[in-house]
Amino acid sequence: MSSPKQTQLPNSIELRGVRTHNLKGVDLDLPLHRLVVVTGTSGAGKSSLAFDTICAEGQRRYIETFSPYTRQFLARLDKPDAQSIAGIPPAIALGQLHGRHSARSTVGTITEIHDALGLLYARAGQVICRNCGQLVAPASPADVAEALEASPTGTRYEIAFPADVRAGTDRAALVRSLREQGFTRLSQRAAGDAR
Repeated sequence: MSSPKQTQLPNSIELRGVRTHNLKGVDLDLPLHRLVVVTGTSGAGKSSLAFDTICAEGQRRYIETFSPYTRQFLARLDKPDAQSIAGIPPAIALGQLHGRHSARSTVGTITEIHDALGLLYARAGQVICRNCGQLVAPASPADVAEALEASPTGTRYEIAFPADVRAGTDRAALVRSLREQGFTRLSQRAAGDAR
């Protein structure tokens, strides 16, 4: 008995003969699961490629998955002018915004892509310690206890935590109380905060 044929997922978006607006029969393969940047001079066709071709076709195909009843309430999207478009996933677009800009504005902050990239990098990125080069990863109390137990006998370590010191607190009494509990150091970080 033969095994069922597995469908291979595409690894790129294949554009053939794209003629949207000022594009003249463009053939292009764009890798999936990668950050792709489209740059060029004004009028080169960046928006025609990114928004009016790739994103428009992704949105059109997504809407086609809805039932005919649901589609009647949505705006009809025309197919981009292209010979063929293959391997395109559902798409969203972050459009250009023309709001107030400051001297510190960048393309990322003006288009609000900065926020989306921040979330992406926070989830996909890795933090490396600048001092030792080790990967910084979240640790549970059990992880910390295990690391301490694995340390050589006589290893010194310090455990610190923030303490919320409210206005009007008797600091001398707080220090006495902490010393009685076995704490040995209290360092002030900012007015009203102690550690």
